[in-house]
Amino acid sequence: RVVYALRPKVLARLSGRQLAMVCHAWAKAHIHNDDLFELLALPLASHAAKLEAHEVAISIFAYAHFRKSPKELFDVLLERFRSLLAEQVVSEEDLFMVVNALGRVGWMDGTLREALHGKDFRYLSVHAQATFGLQEEIHQIA
Repeated sequence: RVVYALRPKVLARLSGRQLAMVCHAWAKAHIHNDDLFELLALPLASHAAKLEAHEVAISIFAYAHFRKSPKELFDVLLERFRSLLAEQVVSEEDLFMVVNALGRVGWMDGTLREALHGKDFRYLSVHAQATFGLQEEIHQIA
């Protein structure tokens, strides 16, 4: 019933932070609801340019948790995340969260791969390591 109470008119009134938190909460609670994530995608995409790095990270994490990666949403979220990386306002934790989430859905991003240079790969999932082609670098370190 909660999902259907979140009609597009109600969702349009939520801030980008609130939308990101709704996505993240449902993922952390392991409540798989395709309708909810479909309803959230458009308003979340429209707020993407104003999101902070952590808000982008938890949004991408939430969708990837359920193996969802809608291109129209991920394109704008990753564009925002790359701009925040360029501004050097992304924490290492948020970078790892996004990379691990992208690894879960098999989505490679060259800018994020470059941002991993010099980082501790132990915090990356096997899927992220494979998606971002880091196995050779990991073996050289070991």
